[in-house]
Amino acid sequence: MAVLMIEHWMDFAGVAVHRIDAGAQRAYAFVNPRPRVTAQGAPDAYHPDDTGRAHLRDSGWPGPEWRERLVADPHWPQRPLRQSQGRCAGYFVSTTALSDPRFPRASAHAYLDAGRVPYLAMPDAWLRHDGAGAPGDFAVVRERASGRLSLGLIGDGGRGRAMGEVSERMAGDLTGHRADARSGRGVPTGPLLYLVFPGSRREPAWPLQTAEIRARCEQLLRRIGGMAQLGRLAESLERIED
Repeated sequence: MAVLMIEHWMDFAGVAVHRIDAGAQRAYAFVNPRPRVTAQGAPDAYHPDDTGRAHLRDSGWPGPEWRERLVADPHWPQRPLRQSQGRCAGYFVSTTALSDPRFPRASAHAYLDAGRVPYLAMPDAWLRHDGAGAPGDFAVVRERASGRLSLGLIGDGGRGRAMGEVSERMAGDLTGHRADARSGRGVPTGPLLYLVFPGSRREPAWPLQTAEIRARCEQLLRRIGGMAQLGRLAESLERIED
């Protein structure tokens, strides 16, 4: 069994972040007592009539922050681009930091669909710290009460992000129910344990199949003692924070 060395690293936005050293693998962990859920990247996330899967205010529109989360219309740069065809015609193109280079930036297909991809969104200010990782690095999230897991990766960042926002798919993995960012249905209500593996990004970082994400996360987990170690890690962090 791997022996974990746990060291308090820093406090960020009211969250205590700890370095994890298992010899062959390093990571960091933190607990978020009030996780937020995002629909960012979903093709039907934001509609100008505020009928999307997420509230329009979360896109930053009509305020100045929308350029960080939506694609600008190349013919009318003062406004976000609206999809012109398909089932999501009329919706804005919602972006994520991690994207598929096979598609143009203006395509909704280029971005991680929050309803399909288990990903984390992290604040840009956090990701600027040396050792915090980057989009494409893998992560495991555990719901404390049930022990349910979601195996995913860092998929997005940005100003105003909460520490450890989870995509709708990641939220659903943790609750066992389809999650909805707009209504709050099926989203975790209790503390989540996050374990992030900085420097674990693959090239190309995206696209990846769900099975590939899971296999990589399981490989990284084995280096720290396997999934059973997550429960012991959660208990250790609880004692430290108490």
